[in-house]
Amino acid sequence: MNKAVRDAGRILVIDLLYLGDLLFATPLIRNLRKNHPQARIDMIVNANFFAIIEDNPYLDNVYAYDKDSGLVDSWQFARKLRANSYDLGLNIHGNWRTAMILRLIKPDYSIGFGGKGRGIWLDQELILPKGKHMVDIYLYFLQEVGIEQIDDEGQEIGINEEAKEEMQKFLQQNGVDKEDRLIGLNTGGSWPTKRWTEAGFVELADCLQKEYGAKVIFFGGPGDVERVEAIVSEMETEPIIAAGKTTLKELAALAYYCDLFISGDTGPVHVAASVGTPTIAIFGPSDETKYQPYGKRNQVAKTDLDCRPCGEHQCPLEHHNCMEMIRVKDILERVSVEIDAGE
Repeated sequence: MNKAVRDAGRILVIDLLYLGDLLFATPLIRNLRKNHPQARIDMIVNANFFAIIEDNPYLDNVYAYDKDSGLVDSWQFARKLRANSYDLGLNIHGNWRTAMILRLIKPDYSIGFGGKGRGIWLDQELILPKGKHMVDIYLYFLQEVGIEQIDDEGQEIGINEEAKEEMQKFLQQNGVDKEDRLIGLNTGGSWPTKRWTEAGFVELADCLQKEYGAKVIFFGGPGDVERVEAIVSEMETEPIIAAGKTTLKELAALAYYCDLFISGDTGPVHVAASVGTPTIAIFGPSDETKYQPYGKRNQVAKTDLDCRPCGEHQCPLEHHNCMEMIRVKDILERVSVEIDAGE
């Protein structure tokens, strides 16, 4: 093992990516702690997702960085952290912004994913591997710096007890009993091309309630409320609406109470997988090899079109068939598989 890694007493990890990517990093955090039980381990994360990671038991301090910060604010943020005198900095994000911030913080030794010239600010530059899941990419990072004792226990997040109590009340107020089969649906997506059709969600939600005897609950943030309302207005049955009503911590708690969670490739589906809830992820333009929910009881619904995964925010061919050709029947087949596995 690299001496700088082996002897590090103060370690800083930086990752400013999105919610799902942050959860993909939790096995790295856990394994870093297992191999450095006495070290101070801190992390810098995207301020938008700070709440989901701040209670992580393997971190001593979590610092929220606002990605809208200008140069002056970024410099002041870095100067504050420089006072912590880190021995080791780990840039698992690997873009210019994180490279600059870590450079300004000035840990004694820096390791990170480089490329495109960013390696000039690193003491050890790693090349981002291809064809791997993001969890495995982060664990590869640890292996490359000489950490050999790595578990395969998957990603995790702690569930806030206060949030659990609030979500228990929410479910009781909406007539959910412990015996009910609760299925979460998340309709949103950070890109338009990641969103399955509204008509598909209408038919799916009705079918789950009428034919499977489930109670459906719609998840989502404030930006998803209008879409959820449009879907619900077309339904024959009445679901529960949680969209726009939960914090990130409450989202995790509510997902924990679900028996199944169905969503496109977006943060909430990874939250659900992280709390141990089985998932069905609907994949269109993004690469399921790299981004599917991590773990055994997680399924993927996708097409076999040659044009996917394209990774584009708008369909280059202007048809969006990678999502529109996924039928309700395709999702229900996977629902049946999960129900059979759970019984």
